[in-house]
Amino acid sequence: MEDKVFGSLKFSYNRLNTGDQGCFSYCALYPEDHQIEKDEIIQYWMEEELLDKMGSREAMKDNGHSILEKFEQNCLLERVENSAYAGKQLKELQNKEEWGEDLEKVSLMYNSISAIPQHMKCPKFPKLTTLLLSRNSLREIPESFFEHFPNLKILDLSHNPFESLPSSISALEKLTALLLIGCYNLESLPSVLKPQALKKLCLRGSGIKEIPQVWFCNMGDWNMYVGQRKRLHKYSILVCPLYRSKDIPSASSKLVLFERIEIIIGDAVMLPYDIQQLHLKHCYGAWSLNDITLRDAIHLKGCTVEDCFDLESIFSSKYDQLKKLKSLTLRNLGDLKVLVGVGESSLGTFSSLKEIILCTCPKIKKLFAADWALHNLEKIEVNYCLQLEEIITEPEGEGMVMVCKSLQVIEISNCPKVKRIPLYLPQLEVDDEGKLSPSNTLQEIRVRTTDWWESVEWEHPILNVKNVVQPLLKFCNRYKLEWRPAVG
Repeated sequence: MEDKVFGSLKFSYNRLNTGDQGCFSYCALYPEDHQIEKDEIIQYWMEEELLDKMGSREAMKDNGHSILEKFEQNCLLERVENSAYAGKQLKELQNKEEWGEDLEKVSLMYNSISAIPQHMKCPKFPKLTTLLLSRNSLREIPESFFEHFPNLKILDLSHNPFESLPSSISALEKLTALLLIGCYNLESLPSVLKPQALKKLCLRGSGIKEIPQVWFCNMGDWNMYVGQRKRLHKYSILVCPLYRSKDIPSASSKLVLFERIEIIIGDAVMLPYDIQQLHLKHCYGAWSLNDITLRDAIHLKGCTVEDCFDLESIFSSKYDQLKKLKSLTLRNLGDLKVLVGVGESSLGTFSSLKEIILCTCPKIKKLFAADWALHNLEKIEVNYCLQLEEIITEPEGEGMVMVCKSLQVIEISNCPKVKRIPLYLPQLEVDDEGKLSPSNTLQEIRVRTTDWWESVEWEHPILNVKNVVQPLLKFCNRYKLEWRPAVG
């Protein structure tokens, strides 16, 4: 019977391409009859570079799911509903008799190993690249343990009760991924670190309170994740949860994500100088992003803030460092009143901004000032801001209008108090018949209802500007939730 089953498996395995065979072989690292979490094994495949690099982690993840479906269809894996949890229930790590120098991957996950021999008598393992020790009972790791694995790339110590990592972890110069998920007793990381290849540090559910600067200074293409932490007193960086990889624009983007944490005013919340994307979600305690030190974030290109109900302003004072900021997305900020609080925005603060999206911010009344240098702005999208009165605020008595040469899309919906748009569109051109028409730059103007559009005033040197842009106008179909042209 076993020979027959093995023969069938071998036949199906041999029909796979080389890359898929590598992915299937990785399944053998799991205990017999164990339920394999799809997202977990796909992450392993990604770190092992078994999946084709496809430009984004989301595309790679989709590829991983397709491979798993292929395994199911070829009867190499069985879809199950119930879980099987245990490995062989080893109590201790076996000595050298159980280890061979030719080992490439070792999995001891889901056991009951509580100790590693202090003087483990084993040679170096030059070929070992993966060591999985997750979900054991490890309370201590010997100081010299990691000296045996000079070429280790992936180390998973998740869900173990140890309180510290040995200094020998600094010997893992080729380490690319370190997983410490659920290590609730672990409160600090060694300050000595050599790995130059480290790309992924996962600390979700750990007890980490401080991340030494050296940990991300040495990381090239970094992805660090510390999530679901209610309070971190001092930290340098909290970075993307990879299970939400759709939030990451590309595999190489340097994104910092704060999620479900308390930002304590006065703490040293520092960001790396080369951060490109900043995302805050479900955070509390901060009144503005000034409570996070953006002083050195001179390469920041995108900023997204969602569901942070204590924020009253995005910036409480001007920030010249944000001259490269291209995208600003603000969603569901119940206390947000202004973009820039104390003081006025520096003229260069938003000089590179291309897109601003504002959705469900019920207390904000004014968005931009007319004298802000928004020369590169391409898209303004404002939805469900019920108290918003002005998209562009004019200085008193000056009658200024904002000049937006690059504007392509304007979308305003469910903002009933907006009655004026002091926006100058230099893209208007004179056609062959001598009539004004919008240029090719401006593509769409989206509004929710015709009643609002008819009531709003567009202050512009050209008195009939609303008629000129009429061909670009689109209204929302409330039943299909899609935009339809106003004419034609």
